[in-house]
Parts: sequence; C-alpha cells; structure tokens
Amino acid sequence: MAGSLPLLPQRQAILLSEFLKVLLEAFDREKLRTCVLRNYQGFPDTNVGNDIDFLISPSDLPRAIRALRSLPGIRIVGYEERHYVANVFMEGISLATKASEIQIDFYLRLAWKGMQYLSSDAVLEAAVPYHAGSLSLFVPAPIHEAIISLFGSLLIGGRLKEKYFPSVQRIFADNSSMVITALAPHFGPKAATQLVDSVLSGDRRKIANCISPLRTALTLRSLLRRPVRSTVAIARHYTREFVLRYSVKSIESVRILGPDGCGKAKIIDALMPMLQSMAVVVERRPFKPRFSFGRSLRDKTADSASHAEAPGGDASMGMIVMWLVEEWLDLIFGKLNLKLCVCEGCYQDMLIDRRRYRYGGPMWFAHLVGRLYPSPDLWVLLDTPAETMVSRNQELPPAEAVRQLEAYRAFVKTRKRYVILDARQSIDCITENAYAAIIDTLAQRADRKLKRRF
Repeated sequence: MAGSLPLLPQRQAILLSEFLKVLLEAFDREKLRTCVLRNYQGFPDTNVGNDIDFLISPSDLPRAIRALRSLPGIRIVGYEERHYVANVFMEGISLATKASEIQIDFYLRLAWKGMQYLSSDAVLEAAVPYHAGSLSLFVPAPIHEAIISLFGSLLIGGRLKEKYFPSVQRIFADNSSMVITALAPHFGPKAATQLVDSVLSGDRRKIANCISPLRTALTLRSLLRRPVRSTVAIARHYTREFVLRYSVKSIESVRILGPDGCGKAKIIDALMPMLQSMAVVVERRPFKPRFSFGRSLRDKTADSASHAEAPGGDASMGMIVMWLVEEWLDLIFGKLNLKLCVCEGCYQDMLIDRRRYRYGGPMWFAHLVGRLYPSPDLWVLLDTPAETMVSRNQELPPAEAVRQLEAYRAFVKTRKRYVILDARQSIDCITENAYAAIIDTLAQRADRKLKRRF
C-alpha cells in the first residue's frame, strides 16, 4: 500500500552515561551474564571505540535483544547476525559526533571461520568486575582481553591493530606462560609459543608470519579433535556469510530525488555525518553508471549545445540497460555487511527529463527497464515551486518546469514509503525531517526482522 510518511519530530537523544545505565539495568532484569570485551576505559561518559562489544552465551541472544527493545526512547534501526556475532544499531544516544546512533555487538563465539580460538564460557567465568563512575560491569581477565584484542584483527582480519598492541605486549610480557597455556588447547604449544615470542619481540614481520601457522593449527586441531562439531560449525559460518553477502535483504537504501537546483547534494552532505553509525557500511552514491560505455553518455555537459544534439536511440537504450545491470551488481555483490546506501537521484530522473539524460529511445522500453530496477526502502522528494526552477535555469520553459514537478509528485505518490519535503525550507529543517523519515523507515524494517528472528 502506498503511503506518505508523516513528518516526525526528531527524538531527544539521551546521554551515553544514561544509556549505559539503563542498558545494564535491562541486562540485569533479563539475568544476562555479559562482559564488555574492550574500549570500556572511557565509560560512562565516553565511548573510546566505534561500538560496544559484549560477550554473551549464544543461548542468551534472544534475551539480550529483548533487553535492548525494552529501553525507553531508544530505537533499533538495524540488525545483522553472523555465526559468531550479532550487530545491533540503535538510535537515540547523544554522542560527541553529529550522529545519535551506536552499534552494539553481541559476540556469541570467539572463533575464526566457525572454529573457536578461545572458550567463551571460560572468558565469562573468569570475567572481573569493573567500576566506571556509578556503573558496575564485568570485563575479561587481562590475559583473555589481550588475546581477544590481538586476535580480533590478527587472526580474523590478517592484520595487526596498533591501537591495542602496547597493552597486548605488556600483558603478554607479564603473563607469558599463562597466555601460552590459554592458547595451547586450540593452537598447540608450538604455535602458541611462537606467537608469544613474536609479540614480545615487537617485530611486526614475525607477528605477521604467525598468521598462517595459527590458522592451520587451529583448523587441524579442531577437525581432528571434534570432527563433526567443527565441520558443522564451519558449514554454518560459510552459509551465514553467503546469505549476508549475496542477499538483498541486508542492504537498505534511500533515494533522494527532485529537479535540478533543489539542493539534493547539500541535503546529503548534511545527512551523511548523522547516519555514519546507522549500519556497518554507510555509502553515498550518485545515480550514474560506472562502466565506461554508460559514463561517456551520462557525463556529457547538459548545456544548450548538448541539448540541441539528437540523442541516439540504440546508444541510449544501451545506457539504461547498463544502469540496470550495474544497479543489481552493486546490490548483490557490492557489500560485505549490512549497508545503508543514500542515493542522489534515481532512474525516474531520466524519464522525466529525457534531454538532460540524453535518452532518445522509445519510452515503452525505458518504462519496461524501470520496472526491473530494485525499489529502495524510502523515497525522499525535495519539492520546489516551478518559478524557483525557472529562476535557476533560464533556459527551462515555465510549462516544462510545471510538467517535471507534476511528474515527480505523481511518481513518488505511487511508492510504498515516501516523504515530500519543501525544498524552500532551511537546510537544517529539511535535513532533520529527512533524518526522521529515514530513522522511522529503518526502525520499522528492523522491527520486522527481529520479530521474524525471535
């Protein structure tokens, strides 16, 4: 059912300290056993990292999500789940940046490719209390925290994260034998000792040379000691990764459209800092082809001379087919995680202003291709009076300006979710209304996803 979204007032964000307080209280009500894996040193007023990482038992995930959904004034706007971690994106928290969203990661397993490199139960059992102002939480024992901080980038990402290395090196130096004991069951004494010696030496090349032996040792020991369980865990890991990477359900898109001169670029410039923590990847993309064939046609200057040229029918038909192919390729293969894509313009721009986009083929073909385009989650139309369009483009006849505006309004009103904003308002006002519409759309989509999952 098509419907316009009401212009919602922007929610009042709560301070990080208050958010952490009610979050931990919600965990206590659910009787959750958690520990904050790292970057808790700035609590309660500052979040040192880009997100907050909690370790929980896999069976506790439904209760953890229930606790998050119970928080007053906070909305879940994104959810993504892998075999070893669940990423939750929440809006309504006042941070130092323009964004009011924060990412909460629930680590379910400390694993690489489905194979556990450290026992989650052992980490939770050995967790120690930590006090940050009025907050009381649990954090890993120093040895466990050092291993997790090192392996989070080294074993999984294949690189050393310098941010954590001084602390890791210090803890390894003070507890080298205990670190080897903790790692030996999963990697064997030889690989564990080699890693500890490399970290103590500080030689980055030696540390990098440990990655392949560690992965090999972990794989062999896991398959030899627990062949069935490890095989199933590996299969689950790759199945989940395949679904996330190639399913269109893990991409969210917003298209901002309107006639030339309505301020689309300025609005997106203002929105991007506010949306930076809304998903794992937040991308801004102009609506134009990236292949050389389409680009040569689309990027011609839209001056009076180019308008006077007769656009080629076959070439322009090829251009829009290229656009369609690129759109689906980007949708399916252009992501690795939950992604929010904010697009400037849309395919409808070309149908409304054929001369500017140099389309000279039959309109029935253009409309047919348009039906095959993936539909975004939200349309934002920047509406402006016809006289404003004419004042900004003296070559545009008033009748043509009226026609284009009516075409935009008629098109957007056939969409499932849309909002029409007055482009005459201030940038701040337009941005706030667009942001509120995006938040509401993503929150409703996340709510449906969580209801199906839990």
